[in-house]
Amino acid sequence: MPRDRMKGLRSPALLSCKTEIFAMPPACHPKSDPQVNTRRACHSLLFRGAAILLGLSLLVVLELALRLCGVQPLPDSQDPYVSFRSDATLFHKAPSGTSYQTAPERIDFFRPQSFPVHKSADTFRIFVLGGSTVQGRPYAVETSFSTWLEINLQAAQPERNFQVINCGGVSYASYRLVPILRETLQYQPDLFIVYTGHNEFLEERSYGDLKQSTPIYLTVQNSLRDLRIASLMQRILPGVREDHMNSNKTVLPADVNARLDFQKGLEGYHRDPKTRRGIIDHFKYNVRQMILLAKQADIPLVLVNPVSNLKNCPPFKCEFENGLSQEKQSQLMACWNAANDCEWSEADRKMQLWEEAVHIDHQHAGLLYSVGKACEHLQRFPEAKSWLTKAKEEDICPLRILEPMHDSLFDLSQEFNVPLVDIRSLIEQQTPDGIPGSEWLVDHVHPSIEGHQLIADALFENLVSLQFFPPPANWQSNRDQLRQAHLNSLPEEYFLRGALRSRRLEGWSRGRSQKIPPDSNQSTVQ
Repeated sequence: MPRDRMKGLRSPALLSCKTEIFAMPPACHPKSDPQVNTRRACHSLLFRGAAILLGLSLLVVLELALRLCGVQPLPDSQDPYVSFRSDATLFHKAPSGTSYQTAPERIDFFRPQSFPVHKSADTFRIFVLGGSTVQGRPYAVETSFSTWLEINLQAAQPERNFQVINCGGVSYASYRLVPILRETLQYQPDLFIVYTGHNEFLEERSYGDLKQSTPIYLTVQNSLRDLRIASLMQRILPGVREDHMNSNKTVLPADVNARLDFQKGLEGYHRDPKTRRGIIDHFKYNVRQMILLAKQADIPLVLVNPVSNLKNCPPFKCEFENGLSQEKQSQLMACWNAANDCEWSEADRKMQLWEEAVHIDHQHAGLLYSVGKACEHLQRFPEAKSWLTKAKEEDICPLRILEPMHDSLFDLSQEFNVPLVDIRSLIEQQTPDGIPGSEWLVDHVHPSIEGHQLIADALFENLVSLQFFPPPANWQSNRDQLRQAHLNSLPEEYFLRGALRSRRLEGWSRGRSQKIPPDSNQSTVQ
């Protein structure tokens, strides 16, 4: 190109024109246009949202696939709420080496049991886990439902050898049953039966940071623990550290130190909603762990929904609603006393006064129980049952399983497809007014001998329905003969000791123990 033409291209006029062409006004520049910026931001958010949804959908598909493939959550290796000073086992080998027997140091809480080390091919071995109800209190194992179940099985299939081992520990709560179930997995079990729920409030425990957690947080946390993806990761990476919910675990002694075992034990119970929530959550966690341990070992497990005495068991301790003024307390007592003074001929006035008292304080367990008994007297049985259930729930010293814990048993049964025998419903059906009471229970929770036989029959029918045992047509006749022979074999002292123990148990539950508490704390926090 000629040099003069090159010079023309560099002329100031042309350069000025180029600058005007390519230098757009700030207001027209795309990067500074608000509408364009908004559209770009929306597109960016949509892209990121779509990517997140795609990732989540893949996780959902994986979770569903794992569930369809039967992948189950894994049990935790340790309890995130409590630990024990000793890991002593319930059973150990006898000196002969041919059988396992209850360890001598556990006899204060368990009845002696034994079974062969080597299980024969024709043996069906059942471990029954629970508290004093499983043990047969106020009597003993000889008339517990575990014994009657063994008799039922022998009557149905006399050619087989049935071993029903009673692992009922006095005052043992669900968190003490998990280590026992874990231990008994090594003893060649064919079936587990778990009857628990009444003893959860007996030992003093601290739930540390759990008390500060909101219900929503705990629900989300428990849901995450149920994810099969988490279970898969645990299987792939077994060394992954478990996330313990409570860094300040209560350290408990090897055996129970129930608060009611000592003087003034009842005085230590007060209304504490946060501790109550922690205990309820811990109960569900423990039952879940037992289910997972059994499933991991491919051993069937049957849950039992316990029964409580509603009709003939006043609350063990009552308190006014937290923050209720002295004036309101006086008004409540005035209404209550006036209702008690009214004759039954003035039933409407009597009930009106009680309703006024409940309006002042709907958490006083004694008041709720009185209203329930009044409804029972008037034969308004559904109302009576409702009020008596509320009285149980508001008992400051809960020695009877709470309604949320009943719900947990049903939820877990459905979630893990585990059989549940509903003894509470069975007793209600067998009671004319539908309210569990002294017809089948000798105290607040312990069934009579006939009640234990009823429980054994229900468990046997459940096992038959699950096709464990097809009984012959005449099995009930055989059962009745075996039952009577067994009862006849028991000495009179057995029943006298049971009656005496029943009276002592009544005093214990009402806080009348004279035992001096230990100087040191019954439990410590690590």
